Amino acid sequence: MDDKIRFFRWNVIINVCMALSINTTATILAGGDSLAGWVRGCCCAFTINTVAAIILPMGMIGSWFAEKVCNQKPGTFLEMLARNFIVNAIYVTIVSFCMAIINVGVGDSLIAVWFSTYPILHIVGLITSLVIEKPVTKLAYGK
Repeated sequence: MDDKIRFFRWNVIINVCMALSINTTATILAGGDSLAGWVRGCCCAFTINTVAAIILPMGMIGSWFAEKVCNQKPGTFLEMLARNFIVNAIYVTIVSFCMAIINVGVGDSLIAVWFSTYPILHIVGLITSLVIEKPVTKLAYGK
């Protein structure tokens, strides 16, 4: 199988898992929502994540941060933690800010609404990415 197809498969699975995890947390933090609202949020989060993944070289950014800034050796848990920390910081910033715009619009309360959930969503995203990285990589790449 072609590496581009494997990467596409990996990217889709990761983005589905992250959208489900982060959107579910955001929905709970917002006091719950209808099933339709939750599904819409998951679809929006997945789309935003996927577009961001196409535009931004997250693998390179994450590896650079983990290996050059944090001085971690590739393949170690601390490297995976540092890499996922920065990748999630970027993705969660983009997705949660876009979702705040979608849900409350641009206005005086936008930043307050966005930041009221951001730290928790970053932690949830980090934990989710640490838990799913190896199984999804095995599923997509067979490694």
